[in-house]
Amino acid sequence: MKKLVLPVVIVVAVMAFGLSGALATPQSTPGVTATTVDIGGTFPFSGPASLYASIPKGMSAYFSYINARKGTDGKRGVYGRQIHFTALDDGYVPANAVQLTRQLVEQNHVFALVGGLGTDNQTAVRDYLNQMKVPQLFVSTGATTFDADHGKYPWTIGWQPTYHAEGAAYANYLNNHDKGAKVAVLYQNDGYGHDYLDSFQAALKNKNQVVDAEAYEVTAPSVQSQVVKLAGTGADTFVIFATPTATIQALVIAYKIGWHPKLYVNSVSATDTFLTLATNAAGSAAAVNGAITDQYLKDPGDPTQRKDPGIKLYFRIMNKYGPAGARLTDILYLYGMAKARTFVTALYAAGKNPTRASLMNAVNHLNEQNPFLLKGVSIHTSPEDPYPICNDELVQWNNGAFSAKTGLIKGC
Repeated sequence: MKKLVLPVVIVVAVMAFGLSGALATPQSTPGVTATTVDIGGTFPFSGPASLYASIPKGMSAYFSYINARKGTDGKRGVYGRQIHFTALDDGYVPANAVQLTRQLVEQNHVFALVGGLGTDNQTAVRDYLNQMKVPQLFVSTGATTFDADHGKYPWTIGWQPTYHAEGAAYANYLNNHDKGAKVAVLYQNDGYGHDYLDSFQAALKNKNQVVDAEAYEVTAPSVQSQVVKLAGTGADTFVIFATPTATIQALVIAYKIGWHPKLYVNSVSATDTFLTLATNAAGSAAAVNGAITDQYLKDPGDPTQRKDPGIKLYFRIMNKYGPAGARLTDILYLYGMAKARTFVTALYAAGKNPTRASLMNAVNHLNEQNPFLLKGVSIHTSPEDPYPICNDELVQWNNGAFSAKTGLIKGC
């Protein structure tokens, strides 16, 4: 039976707080008491990106573990403080993220926002959080702006490799291995999708390789018309820069209409969970086999990694603190756990009496060997280099498992 650790809470709320009201005056150390640290974030527990709900659940599981175990100082939590994590459901709607972020800051009085998901959602709250001098840490998006614009928004920072670096990595692989490919691209029509598309096109040496790029709206019920049009171009390579639901649809539709191109799928949609869903929906592994993506995390779905200390720790935490019925091989739980680990590292470095300023100082001087990241991938930041994770590798999916296509590559 999983142990229930009460300080970690996931709250599903969409329209809990209005936009009206004056800005609250920050306290000296909001969200910190002698025994607790309150943090929060907004995530899509519902809506078109609800498949990402595993991320905050993985974060919660890790915080429960930290709250229960004794640290090197002999105290549970961080310096004896329990971490309270409130995750609110914004439905992947930026306006909801704005309202709920204000609730977390002005009503819940959180110490920091941690792991909030979505490029447009996190962009929508960035000005407000920087005005209020509330840390917006380790956002669950690889949008380049969250690292590249750290100087302009000093209270905000990303975590994972940027979408710009990932898009360029796919292009460089084509440059080196498939210069004659005819490429069709499906992309989400927002900052998230354009970040991928722009970097991919800029890095291609042969600019004529992209025969068509079709956009879809995140609220669209289907991407069928876009996929059919892309298939009609005769392209032999299909690059997908989408969120999971659209990605699964695109892979299944392409297979069922008889279009069998080489596949490139962006990392946030190419997990074992999503590719398995696409396989099952298509009724054939051929719908997804050969798909190339990038990876910087260890993979709980890879049997060859089961003896790795980080993977063993992941399973111990999930078995004790994870949600009932969780698919433990879902890498998004591990992604959330890895991000929570980095926050705990920063919280320790912020000192025994942390302030928001000391937390940001710690975040700007990270040097972490995170047990959930691939060997050779570490987390480093400095005031001059605010890109926490720079290395990753390209991998290929075949019959339920990933295999490496490249060694680690520099992405920042």
